[in-house]
Amino acid sequence: MKRLLASREAILFLLLLVVYLGFAATVDGFSDWNNLLRRARYWVPAGLLALPMTFIMATAGIDLSVGSILALSGVVFGMLFNDVHLPIWLAGAVGVLVGGVCGMANGLVISRLGVPPLVTTLATMALFRGIAMGLSKARALADFPSDFLWIGQGSLLKFSGGKDVPFSIVFLLVAFIFAGIILRKTWMGRFTECIGENPIAARFAAIGVSRMYLALYTVCGIMCGIAALFHTALYATAKADTARGLELEVVACVVIGGTRISGGQGSIVGSLLGLFLIGILRHGLLLADVRAQYVIIAVGVLLVITAILNEWMTSRGRAKL
Repeated sequence: MKRLLASREAILFLLLLVVYLGFAATVDGFSDWNNLLRRARYWVPAGLLALPMTFIMATAGIDLSVGSILALSGVVFGMLFNDVHLPIWLAGAVGVLVGGVCGMANGLVISRLGVPPLVTTLATMALFRGIAMGLSKARALADFPSDFLWIGQGSLLKFSGGKDVPFSIVFLLVAFIFAGIILRKTWMGRFTECIGENPIAARFAAIGVSRMYLALYTVCGIMCGIAALFHTALYATAKADTARGLELEVVACVVIGGTRISGGQGSIVGSLLGLFLIGILRHGLLLADVRAQYVIIAVGVLLVITAILNEWMTSRGRAKL
């Protein structure tokens, strides 16, 4: 039992279970699985971005430009399809490529010029958003084919009783499994946490710290491009001012999931649980007619508590060594 309670993921799962059961018992309509799964589609972009953010924050870094990269990738995709009339798959591939280029730009500035990730991505957050606004002239891009919209709105699995599972949720869960294997079972995950624990020691251990930074931020940009496709398909439109504040939601999922802000420790399972916890908390409070500003306050309080708990559990574990 003590071992179970020492696990951040176990504690987070128990908290998630308590929150879910509490809302199910007190809020009408909350336990409707179809309604919950439909709402869960809106968690997918944040969930996809939480994957690379877990690796980045495990290195003691951060990427505040993910929302802006998503918007820019979506705008480029929408313009290539609507204005240039490229095939939908080619426009989507270029949109993902644009995300990768933006992520690579972040990685180059951080790894080659030594500019701190917070400063770099804070600057590019404004830069990429401005480029998206300039390219699109602040117009909304729509008229996408139904086959494309299916990836954000369609269902992959259907069960009796009218229950179905959205394709985007299945894709998200597969992505989390893949990322979890990389973090826990490969050298990339071990190197990521080593860099976050002590980057100088990592360099002495012959770990290519600069190359890892470049790779992680580039992959983050690519995931922003993929998330842009799901976001555009979900809302059936691409706009330059979309996904504002998404970066803070992504960071909240990762921190609540147990990844240390100071680096050295990451948890993909925790990030998934953090995503579900925030999503269920918001869904339940909104169904209970709680005002949106109070929902934000509730998420903020949860973030502060879990951040303090993460650092306390880490220091407690070191004291036992």
